[in-house]
Amino acid sequence: MSTTTRTTEADAAETGALPHRIVDPLDGSGRMTVETADGEKRTVVDCLDGLVAERLADRAAGSTVRMELSPTPAGDGYVAARVLPGGLPAL
Repeated sequence: MSTTTRTTEADAAETGALPHRIVDPLDGSGRMTVETADGEKRTVVDCLDGLVAERLADRAAGSTVRMELSPTPAGDGYVAARVLPGGLPAL
């Protein structure tokens, strides 16, 4: 159970697995660019584990994936923390 307190609507919206459109697919270094439903582009700099990386490895540009992103401590991007199975229609 988390003890983190959400202070804004934006904080609350950042949690959970949300649909993201793949802009630049996962590359050999573990980086990719995704776009949120409201058009904001985000850079994924790492995956939480090998299973998450495996689920993202075959996703092509333009496809949609439901995933949870967590900001990195350094503030240089996001970590793909969870990917839900199944696909969604393009955003």
